[in-house]
Amino acid sequence: MFVRLYLKTLKILKRILLVLLAMFMIFVVNGAVEYFIVQNRIQEFKERAVGEPVADSNIANTYYYRVPAKEDEDTSRNIFNFERRFIGAKGDIITSNRNPLRDYPPWNFFIQPFAHYLYLGHTSINSAEDGSRVYETLGNRNWENNIVQESTNTWILSEEYGSDDYSSPVIIGLRIRNTTSEQRDKMIEYAASKDGYPYNYTFLFNRANGFYCTDIVSRSVAAAGINVNYDHLATTGNDILCSKNVYIIFIREVVIENGVERYNIYYLDGGE
Repeated sequence: MFVRLYLKTLKILKRILLVLLAMFMIFVVNGAVEYFIVQNRIQEFKERAVGEPVADSNIANTYYYRVPAKEDEDTSRNIFNFERRFIGAKGDIITSNRNPLRDYPPWNFFIQPFAHYLYLGHTSINSAEDGSRVYETLGNRNWENNIVQESTNTWILSEEYGSDDYSSPVIIGLRIRNTTSEQRDKMIEYAASKDGYPYNYTFLFNRANGFYCTDIVSRSVAAAGINVNYDHLATTGNDILCSKNVYIIFIREVVIENGVERYNIYYLDGGE
C-alpha cells in the first residue's frame, strides 16, 4: 500500500513538473518573439530623431535627441522635464530592463538575461500630472517595504545622482493612446486603492492579494477599460511595450564608448 501511494505521488509530481516546464517554455518562446517586436519599436523611435545630438552642459556624457511627434502622438502633457528630470505625465508608464536582483549574487546570474530581454527590471505608472509621483511595487527591498506604494519619480535622478555605480541599460517612457483625464484618474484611483498590498512573488497565483510591478501597472490601466498586456498572460515589460495601445515618448540608453558610459536621451517633441 505504501509503495502504491509513493508511486501515485511520484506520478502526480511528474505531471506537475511537466506542466511547469511547459509553462516556462511557452513563457521563454513568447518572450523571444516579443523581444524582437520591442527592439523594432525602440529602433524605429530612435531613427526618427532629427538634427545633431545636444550635449548636456551640466551632466557629463549625456546627449539629447529630439524625436518629432507623429500626428496621433500627444505631446500636450509633460514628456520630460529637463530641469527636474521627471519622465512623463499622469497615467504614463515607465519601464526598464535593469536587473532587479543585481545585488544578490545567487540570483543575479539567473535573472540577468530575463531582465535584459523581457524587460523584467521594473515598471511604474505616473500618478501626478507633472510626472513627479509614481505608483509602484518593489520586490527587492526589506519585506515591510515590498508593497504597492506611491513614491517620488526618481527614475532619472537615481541614475544621475545616486550612489549605485550600476546604470540601467534602457529606461523607456510610454504614453497610452487617446486617454481622457477621467480614464487617467481611474487608473490612479485603482492603484491608490491597492496601496499597501504586498509584492506577489508567485506572479501567476494569489493575484487577489498581491501585485508585482508590471501587474499593478497593467491592472491599473485595465481599470480604465484599456488593455496593455499584449499576450494576456503574466504581464512583463515586453508585453506593455508590444501593446498597440501605447507609444514611446522617451528613451534613455547607456552605450559604452572607449570604456566610458554615454547616456543618450531620446524624447518626443511636438515642436517644429
